Amino acid sequence: MKVVNKVILLSLLYITSSLYAQLPVGQLFLSMPDSLCPYLDMKQRVVLLEYANQNLSDSVDNIYGGHSSVTAKTDNYLCIQVTDGISLELLTDSDSFCLIQTACAPICSSIVKRYFANWMFIGEVKPVGLSQAERAVFIKAEVSDGNIVWHDETPLWLDEEEKKHY
Repeated sequence: MKVVNKVILLSLLYITSSLYAQLPVGQLFLSMPDSLCPYLDMKQRVVLLEYANQNLSDSVDNIYGGHSSVTAKTDNYLCIQVTDGISLELLTDSDSFCLIQTACAPICSSIVKRYFANWMFIGEVKPVGLSQAERAVFIKAEVSDGNIVWHDETPLWLDEEEKKHY
């Protein structure tokens, strides 16, 4: 009986996650837990999304006194410049979505996490095929043509002698 219950529960979770991931990226942004973007409260997120839906490039004042704006939006992609040096991107696909958090100070580094259904964490996404990925300290992720593209920013941090050995 317990096995049957587990199968039913897993089936329901899968169906729910598939349906949820197909929600517009704007709804994902609005339902995002505050802990993932403490700079913006719900009111500010609603206003930003409304600006993006009306193709306005206006910004809102965030909680910490900076300015936040939507820099790109499609049906499955949203990019928010949260503040100077911090961006947040949401990229959806057929059964899950990724949150890309990038901080630049002055070199950029990204964390990419995959989620499904109600922001249930699946795991962190790591670069594949980046030649120095195992040695890289600063790896930046960005979205290009609906795919995550990785850039090793570490050489920007190294002096000329260190670059020779990298």
